[in-house]
Amino acid sequence: MTPAPYEQGLSDESALNALRAVIDPEIYQNIVDLGLVYNVEVDNAQGVDVSMTLTTPHCPMGPQILQNVDQTLRAVGASDVRVHLVWEPMWTPAAMTETLQRQLGIIQDDEEEEEELYAPLPPAEPKKKRLLGRIFGG
Repeated sequence: MTPAPYEQGLSDESALNALRAVIDPEIYQNIVDLGLVYNVEVDNAQGVDVSMTLTTPHCPMGPQILQNVDQTLRAVGASDVRVHLVWEPMWTPAAMTETLQRQLGIIQDDEEEEEELYAPLPPAEPKKKRLLGRIFGG
């Protein structure tokens, strides 16, 4: 699915929204909601600078994701795309949108009760008196 070009030219916001069409092929989620895109700036000549990261420095799908960023932004009217790959701050799942974290089960809704991991223990049986307890009444 290729987004339609923007008739009034690109803005920072419209370029960022266009990047929601770029899917991380390993996680099957868009790179914006994953928190991989740190900044998008569109200059007067419709060139776009994208500061972003990948989930890991050795992400096997990194080259494909970067190519998809370039193609997606050019398809919506970018005259030039400059991707700046950065590693600080390092990406963590906390960078994802809260909605995506909930969808992936990383965080739970407040209304949801946490599942008990273990069955509750049965009630303890009263201890039997041993020989010395019977003799000395303990």
